[in-house]
Amino acid sequence: MTGDPLIGGLVPMIFVSDVDRSAAFYRSLGFEIGNHVPPGAERKEWAWLYSPAAGDWKRGPNLMLTRAETPAPGKPEGVLFYLYAPDLPSLRARLIEAGLGPGEITYPDYLPNGEMCLQDPDGYTLMIAQSADDTP
Repeated sequence: MTGDPLIGGLVPMIFVSDVDRSAAFYRSLGFEIGNHVPPGAERKEWAWLYSPAAGDWKRGPNLMLTRAETPAPGKPEGVLFYLYAPDLPSLRARLIEAGLGPGEITYPDYLPNGEMCLQDPDGYTLMIAQSADDTP
C-alpha cells in the first residue's frame, strides 16, 4: 500500500467504575484530562486522557475512560497495557510514595532494562518498562 495511512491513530477506551478516580490514578503516571463529558459536571461519564510530556497529543499516549453501566469487573481479562518510562526506578519510587503499590522491578531476558507491574483501580494490568533506544 502506498499513499496516506488508512488509520491515523489508536486510542484504547476502557470501562471503569469511577472516571474521576481512574483519571486521578492515571494522573500519577503523567496523564491529564484533555476532554470530558458532560462538560462542567461534577461526575464525569467519559474522559480522554493524554500525556503532555509526550509533546504533541497526537503522538500519544492517549487513553479514554468511560463509566461502566454496571460495576467494572474486578480484574478485566484480555487487556494488558504496556507503558514505557524514561526512568523506571524513579517512577516506581513516586508510585510507592503515592501509595499505589507497584510491583518489584524485574529483569527478564526479553527486557534486560527492567519492567514492573501495576494495577489500576478497576483491575487493569499495566506493565511499565524502562524505555530504551528501540522502544517508545
